[in-house]
Amino acid sequence: MIPFINGLKERVLHGGCITRDEARRLIEIPVSDRDTINHLINAAQEITQKLSSVDADLCSLVNAKSGNCTEDCGFCSQSSHYQTDVNTYEMLTPEQILASGQAAEARGVDRFCVVTAMGVLNDNQFEEVMKGFQLLHTRTKLRLEASIGGLTKDRLERLKTVGVTRINHNLETSPDYYSKIVTTHSFSDRVETIRNCREAGMEVCSGGILGMGETREDRLSLAFELAKLDVEVMPINVLNPRPGTLLEHVEKIEPMEVIKTVAVFRFILPKACLKLGGGREVNLGPYQELAMRAGVNGLIVGGYLTTAGGPVERDREMMERAGYRIPEANGSLSSK
Repeated sequence: MIPFINGLKERVLHGGCITRDEARRLIEIPVSDRDTINHLINAAQEITQKLSSVDADLCSLVNAKSGNCTEDCGFCSQSSHYQTDVNTYEMLTPEQILASGQAAEARGVDRFCVVTAMGVLNDNQFEEVMKGFQLLHTRTKLRLEASIGGLTKDRLERLKTVGVTRINHNLETSPDYYSKIVTTHSFSDRVETIRNCREAGMEVCSGGILGMGETREDRLSLAFELAKLDVEVMPINVLNPRPGTLLEHVEKIEPMEVIKTVAVFRFILPKACLKLGGGREVNLGPYQELAMRAGVNGLIVGGYLTTAGGPVERDREMMERAGYRIPEANGSLSSK
């Protein structure tokens, strides 16, 4: 298996791609075979260093509208289809959005994402978000990202005028498994928004959630779909089951299974930023740094939509130990 891994690595490093069958052989490596897994991790790290980036992509976010979402996503505590204890509130004011961004910038984060719990914003809600981005654009040095549901080409063009350069719109899982998790919109709806982003010249941040009961084959399908869409960033979340949701009793995925999957994703998306997000502390714990050595070169920091995260400084130190250069508060990079 080690010569097989080496051969795939060399092909990827020279601009080639791996096939679905080859990815399947990698993802089926038993996690008990630590020597082979470690070799896979080292190969993924080399691909990251040579084809992706050693500059850490750290992103903080604000949940600008919480709960009462009409969409039925089985993993989400903000869906009105489930009885959860999530804190609900209407759209934050532009000034509140600005304050969240300024707090993130003060912690040394250089990218900031505004997120809303809705399928599509109505006109009034969109205008409020636009005002928030305008304040962030003029009063901070943050690189701005939006995760505000389905977007038309007209709205994307308007977002560009207030400094938004990247759109997050996750595919969540494979085309085949999607309807078992989400019932109110389709996989193709998500892909259409991503294509709109492409046509508008936006960077695309799109990934999914591991550990929702999907198979390894589903995980590969997700990665290959994202490779076809040529996304710049793939967020990798790991399900932290929320009480009251459809997936509250799903068994947690093993840490080494996550890390192996990350390494395989690096072979499939050699140039993308692989960004570890929600559920990483709960599911990986001390294994997070190993995930960074397996291909992760970005983190969502400072907390998630409805759950807390760890200290930003600890995450920065962890990424630096893994060999990445860390953005400073002024947007420059550490010298490491």
